[in-house]
Amino acid sequence: MVKTIKYVINPDGTITLDFNGFRGKVCVREFEKILKELEKNFGVTVENNAIKQDLKPEYYQEEVEVVEQ
Repeated sequence: MVKTIKYVINPDGTITLDFNGFRGKVCVREFEKILKELEKNFGVTVENNAIKQDLKPEYYQEEVEVVEQ
C-alpha cells in the first residue's frame, strides 16, 4: 500500500494532517521526523496546539513489520 501524508496550512495558522497507508503510531513517528527536518533545514517550528489531527481507525491497529527475503 502506498503511504501518503497530506498537510494543509489553514488560514488561522493551524495545520491539518491526513495520513494514508500507515498502521499504528508509525504516522506519528514520520510526522516527528518531518518536523525535525523542517526546523533543521528551514528554521520552521510548529507548536503542538497548531496541529489538528483526527485519528483514523488504522492508528489503533497493530503495526506489522514486513520482511522481504
